[in-house]
Amino acid sequence: MKKDEALIILSCNYGTDEDSTHFNTYDKLGDKLLDYKLKKIKCQLISNKSIAGIQFIYKNINNSQEIALIDIKPSEKDLIEQEMVLNNEYIINLKVFLKDIKLIGFEVTTNRNHSKKFGYGNDEELIKISDLENLDNVIVGFGVCYGKELGVSSLYFYYMKRLDYSLQLYSGVLSLKVKLKEKDFREKIEEKLDKMSKKNKLFYRICSLPDNLYFGIIKYALE
Repeated sequence: MKKDEALIILSCNYGTDEDSTHFNTYDKLGDKLLDYKLKKIKCQLISNKSIAGIQFIYKNINNSQEIALIDIKPSEKDLIEQEMVLNNEYIINLKVFLKDIKLIGFEVTTNRNHSKKFGYGNDEELIKISDLENLDNVIVGFGVCYGKELGVSSLYFYYMKRLDYSLQLYSGVLSLKVKLKEKDFREKIEEKLDKMSKKNKLFYRICSLPDNLYFGIIKYALE
């Protein structure tokens, strides 16, 4: 197991996987999971009953390509559509709603206090997830169980400590700040600056800022 894989924890499966197939982001990406950030969640609902379909769309942080890592399209018609777009944020809390051990809804909350409930469920059907209640973990991937008869019948997720996630995500910027203090390295970077991508130029400029400004930006990014 690679270093970043060891930091990722698999949750319980909330709901039932009977007569269902598992679909999850980790099986698709493995050790590349942290190269992707969740961009959008979409659900298709059967009115007052269940989740018929679901899509988790992720964005590659290196090339900005978007891909549906879980893409379950329902065959039913006249469904209710729900959607949530994440803008430079990540999920730190999740609640699920179960009825007769089957998933009927879930609610996500991001680090920017952006919340959205998908599906159905009342307080009596609510299951709070203790691993997320202290808000110091980040969900980095999802999994669902799906069957033709039950629809989306359960939900599970992959998560890691919030600080570990931030350090993994911004480790390159932290290392660059240190390396730029070396005169020879800095001169080599400056020779290539005109040919760099906008993203790499931005990293260089951030790392070239005075320490107080640089660490202010990093602190904001790590929150």
